[in-house]
Amino acid sequence: MADIDEDTVAHYFYKGAEVEISSKEEGFQGSWYAGTVLSHRKSKRNSCMKVLVKYKTLFKDDGTRRLREEVDVLQLRPAPPPENRCSFESSENVDAYYHDGWWEGVITEVLREDKYKVFFRGSREQKNFKASQLRRHHEWAVGKWLPPFEPGFDKSPPLKRPKGVSMSTKVKPKKKTADNNFSPGTTIKIRSDEDRCQDASFAATSVKKSGPSEVSVATEVKSNKERILNNFCPGAPVEVSSDEDGFEGAWFPATIVKKLRKNKYLIEYQTLRNDNDTEFLREEVDTSHIRPCPPDIELLDRFEVLEKVEALYNDIWWVGVISKVRKNDKYNVYFRSSDEELGFNHSRLRAHQEWINGKWVFPSQARDL
Repeated sequence: MADIDEDTVAHYFYKGAEVEISSKEEGFQGSWYAGTVLSHRKSKRNSCMKVLVKYKTLFKDDGTRRLREEVDVLQLRPAPPPENRCSFESSENVDAYYHDGWWEGVITEVLREDKYKVFFRGSREQKNFKASQLRRHHEWAVGKWLPPFEPGFDKSPPLKRPKGVSMSTKVKPKKKTADNNFSPGTTIKIRSDEDRCQDASFAATSVKKSGPSEVSVATEVKSNKERILNNFCPGAPVEVSSDEDGFEGAWFPATIVKKLRKNKYLIEYQTLRNDNDTEFLREEVDTSHIRPCPPDIELLDRFEVLEKVEALYNDIWWVGVISKVRKNDKYNVYFRSSDEELGFNHSRLRAHQEWINGKWVFPSQARDL
């Protein structure tokens, strides 16, 4: 985890600074609550800075006094400036105001009367919201808002890459297919190279052209074999997420061993070993933490700044955002959960997709919002 020095804390999280606070508690990941900084200090146990905050919308049990709490500085970000946004689009990343806080989600449907259906990946729930209850989602990345706010709002210093950090490999990038040019609205099919999924074709709709190579991008991907989407057969390759601290946004390759009971499966990790290192680790996992292997999208020959991706690091796929495009098909990727920025080769990245209600959905790329 990257350290934040005292100068950075003093610059952004000084006494009286307006901030938003995230939570490490189970069931509250992806939520942000407004607050004010009261003081900060350096932890005696480690080098992490501790900040005392007072919440604006959360109160103590008696309901008469605002809650105060000491949190890690990595749980904070400056209060984002207001934006005048009257409407949103399907697949757009947003924050929804719910239960006195802002919750990260993605719009799955545009309803009538200025309402939207929002999906929350952490709880696997969908709820309806008015436009006035939504805001465009931004990431606070190494002292800068991504995507940036309108000119005049974002006064943050330029994004800096930590020294001595690079996980780039010499593997050649995937074959470019820029000649495949699909107009918006075109129905296309995508096939997976994964075992157990080779007989499945995925129906998708081209919604726009993206990137300098004018490559079409699909917004929704559906399988024509429902058993692959809704039921996991023994031996099926899957990916598994975790609620453990430090593994937010991580997807572990695994294999279904068997179904135990409703909504529960026994899985075997493909890269994690047991304590004795004698065999691969097996674990009981709820279906809310399991998704099929994402279809391989060969349409993208490159990524761009602010694009949400998944990076293969230590045999695990981590959700991040492109912070810099480098030469020779290399990129810097920022990971919010650890506040780190690492370098990757194109071949170690893939387009980020959300598994929502039995279908694959591409969140809107931040640069297009």
